[in-house]
Amino acid sequence: MEIESSYIEIIKKRQSKRKFINKDLDADQIKKINTIIQNYTIGPFGNKVEFKLIEKKIAKENHKVKLGTYGFISGARYFIVGQVKNRANANEDYGFLLENIILQLTAMDLGTCWLGGTFSRADISEILSTDSEMIIPAITPVGIPTDSYSIKESIIRWGAKSDSRKDWGEIFFTDSFNKSFLKKDAGIYKEALEMLRLAPSASNKQPWRILKSEDAFHFYLKRTQGYNKMGKGTDLQKLDIGIAMSHFELACKELKLKGEWTNMNPEITSPEIDEYCVTWKI
Repeated sequence: MEIESSYIEIIKKRQSKRKFINKDLDADQIKKINTIIQNYTIGPFGNKVEFKLIEKKIAKENHKVKLGTYGFISGARYFIVGQVKNRANANEDYGFLLENIILQLTAMDLGTCWLGGTFSRADISEILSTDSEMIIPAITPVGIPTDSYSIKESIIRWGAKSDSRKDWGEIFFTDSFNKSFLKKDAGIYKEALEMLRLAPSASNKQPWRILKSEDAFHFYLKRTQGYNKMGKGTDLQKLDIGIAMSHFELACKELKLKGEWTNMNPEITSPEIDEYCVTWKI
């Protein structure tokens, strides 16, 4: 789904919002959100994701759940929730698709915030009638954000270092993980890689590592110890890989840089890297 403005500019603009103006969205906004959701159902690995816009008040009336977020979100009346079958690469597809949706919402001047661990999965399961095959990796509130951060939100952002990102030399490599791929050498891919670098991630851990070869960018995962899974099937750091894939693909398409996702493991390893994920074939 296309937007009127630049994805690159939207990626630069977008920030997590945890405090919202406590008011309903209008009918036109709700219609647009539902249209966006319907356009993002199949991820690059082929998993089908079912997203739904739910209103907090209706959820309480119809399903007897309060959609608790443990105090991390205030004022939000709406949430986008989803479920996907617990299969290979389900988390990556979920992250890829929900980040595409979130960027579309940013273009509408709506606020969002990735929630992977600070919400009640039992509540969402009740609303979606989730069966044993399905997982709910993450959700996001959506609404009109306030102009300023609360003290609590400022503390959360400071603790997660939300506005900082790792240097190029820490996440981009060429030919092996012993040789950094620097911005000055990135040529036509400089901006697309920078948009990847700006991708949000759980607790801002930025677990992606990108290895450039002659005709491809190979995506790897560097795990944070003790920070890999949230119950059945949910893997927040693989969710992060999907978010990074979303940023890179959107930027490449905007910059007219052709490529496609494929499994092309170069079998290059390092003690610092946990696993190969996917390749963008030029």
